[in-house]
Amino acid sequence: MSATLQPTRLNSLPNTAARLGVSVKCLRSWIYRRAIPYVKVGRAVRISDETIEAIIERGTVPALER
Repeated sequence: MSATLQPTRLNSLPNTAARLGVSVKCLRSWIYRRAIPYVKVGRAVRISDETIEAIIERGTVPALER
């Protein structure tokens, strides 16, 4: 039996920036510094949904329990 591969959705920089609430310039800086993984498709740079979710997860600060 072969495993079924799930297609990875690749997002443009403007779309990714909007989802993360940062500027495209900030996103390009992260890419230039290789602070985040990215995918090159020809000359286009794309960010996977998994990377976006990882950035959100990494930046999430839990609430204090009282």
